[in-house]
Amino acid sequence: MNRKRPLIGITTDIKDGHFVIEDAYARAVAKAGGIPVLIPSMPESPELLKEAASRIQGLLLPGSRDMDPGFYHEEPHPELRPMSIERTESEFIVLRESCERKIPVLGICGGMQLLNVFLGGSLYQDITSFLPDALPHEKGAVHDIVIEDDTLLGGILGAEKLAVKSYHHQAVKDIGRGLRVSATAPDGIVEGIESREASYILGIQWHPEREDSESADRIFKSFVEECSQEVRNGYRDE
Repeated sequence: MNRKRPLIGITTDIKDGHFVIEDAYARAVAKAGGIPVLIPSMPESPELLKEAASRIQGLLLPGSRDMDPGFYHEEPHPELRPMSIERTESEFIVLRESCERKIPVLGICGGMQLLNVFLGGSLYQDITSFLPDALPHEKGAVHDIVIEDDTLLGGILGAEKLAVKSYHHQAVKDIGRGLRVSATAPDGIVEGIESREASYILGIQWHPEREDSESADRIFKSFVEECSQEVRNGYRDE
């Protein structure tokens, strides 16, 4: 029997009446051996979202616009950018189901920030306003990150440092429950978070789906391979 590819759910945004997401996420998942499945932002249909989450073997939370800071008990800052409450509510439903099932989760850029907030953490709503001495982190600014020893991320990349391109104006502030910092920029901005437990929950602040590099391939291959374990476990349970 040919080995089945894992189904990887990818959440979507809402824009002008359409469910949208950059095609690079789906292409990166497919290249790594997974089958990308787009999940609509429909918080008014929680049972549909839960059922969708029950059928996937992994969840990818892609980059996004700014979350409503009400989700982490703060008032909006003047530099806050357009938000989609429907998307956040939908992602929370799907992420909760995924965590309960203990399937692999990968959060990228805004997806990492959402993962942190979902687990009780908070964000700097605008890096320039709250951390004026920080490095540039927008428009593809390049900087190094330092990867912590004995972390999932470090094991995936096999490196202590990595040069990345930044496309974010918000950043993780307080770390969510059960998470640890796995990478930081030289200015202290959090660039990676992951579960303290054995489960595969990984958040990264940069965009490997936009890169053609060994490090990008390592991230997606590791994620999809972990999701493939869910497929094999399903076979053994049958």
